[in-house]
Amino acid sequence: MWYSFGMAMEFRDSVDKHGIPREDTMYAMQHAEVIRGIEGRPGEPGETFLYIGHPHAHTERYIEVIATVTPPRTVVVFHSMPLRSLFTHLLS
Repeated sequence: MWYSFGMAMEFRDSVDKHGIPREDTMYAMQHAEVIRGIEGRPGEPGETFLYIGHPHAHTERYIEVIATVTPPRTVVVFHSMPLRSLFTHLLS
């Protein structure tokens, strides 16, 4: 468990599927250029958000991160991968 945003951050194993380091995932969330609420899984507590950001300060590429935020202090990150064309329109 990591602590950032003043909240406990949990990472599901699925976050590692695309080889994005967790530090890069956190950086993209903290410096996101886009944050959008999206529909989450039925019955899952909290709200689900899409974050689009750079994985670190020295790149032009973007990654997409999806996490569920459950107040007051829990963020569960379950998706992190290079940005797909599905979401590129959100950057304009």
